[in-house]
Amino acid sequence: MPKPVILAVTPESLKRENLTETIAPWEDGIRMDTGRGNFEWWYYDAHFDDGSTAVIVFGTKPLIERNSPLKPFVSLTITRPDGTKAMSLLSFPANQFKAEKEACDVRIGPNWTRGEPSTGSGQRLPQYEVHFEGEGLAADLTFTGIVPPWRPGAGKAYFGDLDHFFGWLPAIPHGTVEGTLTYDGQTRAVKGTGYHDHNWGNVGLNDVMDHWYWGRAHIGEYTLIFVEQIASNKYGNVHMPVFLLAKGSEIITGEGAPLTMQTRDFIPHEGGYQYPREVDFNWKSERGSIQLRLRNPKMIEAVSLLLLLPKWQQRFARLFANPYYFRFNADLELDIALDTLSASASGPALYEIMILQGKRHP
Repeated sequence: MPKPVILAVTPESLKRENLTETIAPWEDGIRMDTGRGNFEWWYYDAHFDDGSTAVIVFGTKPLIERNSPLKPFVSLTITRPDGTKAMSLLSFPANQFKAEKEACDVRIGPNWTRGEPSTGSGQRLPQYEVHFEGEGLAADLTFTGIVPPWRPGAGKAYFGDLDHFFGWLPAIPHGTVEGTLTYDGQTRAVKGTGYHDHNWGNVGLNDVMDHWYWGRAHIGEYTLIFVEQIASNKYGNVHMPVFLLAKGSEIITGEGAPLTMQTRDFIPHEGGYQYPREVDFNWKSERGSIQLRLRNPKMIEAVSLLLLLPKWQQRFARLFANPYYFRFNADLELDIALDTLSASASGPALYEIMILQGKRHP
């Protein structure tokens, strides 16, 4: 019999986690002990007006090394305007990691991030600073939230019982970012849009998840986060949809249960997997409907997660599974017929496919 998956989206879940509907600063502070079995990371993603992008991650340990002791790392991936990449992944001794519980304040070696998703007074927008330096790359960026911090319920999914979980907090679902990036021997002033979230947990994602589709977009006045997660077979392949629609700085809905996804027209990839040319998300409830159509995917990244392992482990691990990650830009068409709101919009979207159970196509 499959083990249960419990989505912490009820008022009882909020009470159990000592949370309210308002996001508190401590929620973006360190949430887990850094010992074996636990993981945690803080993620930043920026798209700049010059066509470049930056992804920065602060983590307590690599995702596939959850059972290791504290192995702090930071990474910066810059995509130049011409589409080529520059990346730096740095590991540090455990004694060079420090993180506070009261708010996001993380230091790993000379790298740091700090800020708050909420001031409590509502007088100031959420703001975060990020500093990265190493291997010819550097970033000094300030992220400012426009869409307020949000989570689906308590922001957790429990697997099997209430002791094993995966947590997620989008502290900046959409905002602005500005600062400097250094690459190719030159420091450049940059300005654009950004996103920040925080993940933590004590389960092996490759054990509890089969695969997921995760995407976000900001087109016209609208910000969207759309997610389809499928639990592994031992958890009954349960669907765990997540959805956010905001207009300007107002959240229109954060209810994920009405969301479904369809995929069509799969393309083979040299990694042994396939990905769809067409992805549709449909949200429908008594309030109305929302439709998202992703078309013309342009691959940004396709990589086996086994590459994160030492080379001597990769061949052995491949005998059992080859978890794979795809990341795309795509064209998004959006239609909204919700309450008194009727609107359409189109523009670019970013989405990923994570395949953890080794199927040829999810």
